[in-house]
Amino acid sequence: MFARIATRSSAAIKAPRSMVVRSFSVAAIQQKDVVSDLYIKELKAYKPTASASADESQVKDLKLPAAPEVPKVDEDLSAQLAAYDAEPEEATQ
Repeated sequence: MFARIATRSSAAIKAPRSMVVRSFSVAAIQQKDVVSDLYIKELKAYKPTASASADESQVKDLKLPAAPEVPKVDEDLSAQLAAYDAEPEEATQ
């Protein structure tokens, strides 16, 4: 019984080299996207033409908006602070 197993395993080791080496198919890797290739070809071949309707009369001059005014601050803050301090305190319950 054990002799049969030993002969079978030794026969598998002595298999021809072509059966042991695994080959890979290259055809699956080289599949090309026809639509993508056609799109890229058309993009490379495109030559824009000068349009007669695009002249300088259609372009407006740039006018920057007016600068904002500086906000006015009351200079006499001491009088306002004194009035605030004079107000009675309110207590909430």
